[in-house]
Amino acid sequence: MSTAPSPSKRERDDDGVASSEEDYFTPDSSASPGPSKKPKSPTSLNESGDHESIATPSATKAPPAEASECASQSEQLEWIFKNLRLRRIVKENHSSEINQLAFCLNQKHNKTPFGLDHVKVYEKRGAVKRDPMDNSNVLGTTGGPQANIYDNEHCGDHLDIMSHFLLDPIGEEGDEELPEMLTCCWIHQPQDAILVTAGTDKIIHVLSLARSKELMRLSGHNHTVTDIQAHPAKDEYLLSASKDGTVRMWNTLTGICLVIFEYKASVVCFNPGTEGNTFVTGGYNGEIREWTVPAFESEPEEPIVVPLDNSRVLQSDLHSTRIDCIRFAKGKALSKSVNGKVEHWDPETLQRIRTFNIKNTASNQCRFDVSLDELFFCVGTSNGSVYVYNIDTGRTVTELKHRRSTKAIRTCIFSRDCRTVVCAGEDSFIWRYDYVTDEILSEWAAWRPEL
Repeated sequence: MSTAPSPSKRERDDDGVASSEEDYFTPDSSASPGPSKKPKSPTSLNESGDHESIATPSATKAPPAEASECASQSEQLEWIFKNLRLRRIVKENHSSEINQLAFCLNQKHNKTPFGLDHVKVYEKRGAVKRDPMDNSNVLGTTGGPQANIYDNEHCGDHLDIMSHFLLDPIGEEGDEELPEMLTCCWIHQPQDAILVTAGTDKIIHVLSLARSKELMRLSGHNHTVTDIQAHPAKDEYLLSASKDGTVRMWNTLTGICLVIFEYKASVVCFNPGTEGNTFVTGGYNGEIREWTVPAFESEPEEPIVVPLDNSRVLQSDLHSTRIDCIRFAKGKALSKSVNGKVEHWDPETLQRIRTFNIKNTASNQCRFDVSLDELFFCVGTSNGSVYVYNIDTGRTVTELKHRRSTKAIRTCIFSRDCRTVVCAGEDSFIWRYDYVTDEILSEWAAWRPEL
């Protein structure tokens, strides 16, 4: 893996966003355990541009008791979402789109509470006490030729770079170009957090946070890899979708391709209700198909080939354009197309439940996220804002927006406790919106500069 800095293949003009070196700072506690020769770490500033983080433990308190006693869980969370404020901005150094964000949320191996039940406990030095298996503070990003891993809590409660991976150029000698990483996901290994990423170089990269190195490269696709997803029940298995017209299932411990599904999918998503025995694919024409993973007692020496005829069409009329994200919530499916529509439907009856027309957005590719309690989803727009929706009621809960965020949002995610929403996109910035109590908001409103 190369560690020498290289120019991004897509430079952008970030109008209205500070870009000079003195406009940003790298926290003193930032450190990358990787090789010493590497591009400079991503840098950060708070909303006002001050060189001090304003995030404090008090900013994560639950709603007041009088609001909690008479409100449902959904209403309390809506109250929290409406009090989200921009608290941290991080600039990544590749100046390309950030295509995906992923918190290391592992519900199979870690039973730490989430949502309103998740209460942070702080040590005297300010670090968050947590279960050893809980890595939900770890955030992975992919964009340009890089994968970056951040600590979202322990270092001053802001995004500090933990590890930084720069991928090798591809192409003929003398005509090399930097690959662009389009997708990523976390997989579990004991005593480690494994980030898997892939993109235009056709290779799936398996990266170790604990060892700060690339463990393996999965080769087999002969075109861009557009989406990957970890198996919900078997830690070592992974699905990948590629423009080469195949979806592949891999063993990330052995590097072996187990199954090849003959279909050109834009995105893939395991159905958690079937423990990973089935998955759905989204197509470039808006079609959604269901596939069954072949059963085998021992792993095959050669990949099992599953033809298109062995799948079934679930939806062909809900979407008219490319599917860019599919998720499940409470046994029902949520699928999004690039024309700004999210459809909520029942995978059993195939009936549409509700259509969410994303406000104030033109055609935009964005991976949305569903909260761990499966009550809400967040999705980005083409104009730099993020909307939070109540899945059950269809209500728009809030719009997260800042005057400096004007470029398209490509990805957004909830934290474990739903008190943070992180988003990123075209301008290579990571925007973090945090819950702020009414008490602190009142203090801000009453603040006056000293004369």
